[in-house]
Amino acid sequence: MRRPALLVAVVAAVVGAACAQPTPPASGDAPGEPAVERTIALTVDDLPVGRGHGLAHQQRVTRDLVRRITEAGVPAIGFVNEGKLFVDDRIETRADLLRQWVDAGLDLGNHTYGHPSLFDTPLAEFQDQVRRGDVVTNELLAVRGDSVRYFRHPFLNVGPDRETKDAFEAWLEDYGLTIAPVTHDNAEYVYALAYDRAIEAGDATLQARIAEAYVAYMDSTAAYFEGLADELFGREMAHVLLIHANALNADHLDRLIAMFRGRGYRFVSLDEALEDPAYASEDTYTGRAGMSWLQRWAIARGLRLESEPVPDPWVEDVAYPGR
Repeated sequence: MRRPALLVAVVAAVVGAACAQPTPPASGDAPGEPAVERTIALTVDDLPVGRGHGLAHQQRVTRDLVRRITEAGVPAIGFVNEGKLFVDDRIETRADLLRQWVDAGLDLGNHTYGHPSLFDTPLAEFQDQVRRGDVVTNELLAVRGDSVRYFRHPFLNVGPDRETKDAFEAWLEDYGLTIAPVTHDNAEYVYALAYDRAIEAGDATLQARIAEAYVAYMDSTAAYFEGLADELFGREMAHVLLIHANALNADHLDRLIAMFRGRGYRFVSLDEALEDPAYASEDTYTGRAGMSWLQRWAIARGLRLESEPVPDPWVEDVAYPGR
């Protein structure tokens, strides 16, 4: 996973000092009414479930996560690591976790077989990871006449250099997949790990505190990326949100969706979001750190960036005890 300190250091080294902190939008005429209308696509990485939990945990998280998505009435796409299906002899039972997404009318994409980083994986080996990454997923989608159409880079890493990046993207196009970029990136995984530790400790009070801090943190990252988009394009653009399949979102995705709706967002499909011409912007960044495509486009334009919001220190202490 990407630690926030690494991303901050890389962005600072590339683009230099900070510009003014973006501020949240002003309220509308009515109390609590957002002043703008925005759109965002919900994308969920590391399916079936992250962090290698047991089957019972994965079944619970999948059931509740899919339920919260469908009850909220939002389109979503989950990006699959198929290697997680082959950890024991219960392959069909684990495939049922993905089938729940398909049966709910949700989309699925390729996140490679084993979640390697293109930064330090040879290109041919990484291509094989993509080929192995959607075999079962395509079988499941074929039942309703669909197939995998999108690819999400693990760690949001697009390669160590332009030669690798360009070669992979050309190959991926020939393979028939479209890259799924991210504009609203974040360190949600820190809160998710802390939440898992609170569950393991049986500490319901700590779980509630982490969930409250998570939604507030995501609100601050939303303000940051809205400001960056406005600086780049001078308008509202269609965004893509990245979160992960975990217990935190299985329990509190409704609150996260409500927060984004409170900021004026309407949830749309990834197809619709990528129709925005902003996604044709030049992206020249390569390197170890994964980051939002907004930050990549800013780097390509030579813009100076403010460091994005970082997780609450106390949450990091829970997530990484004794560090």
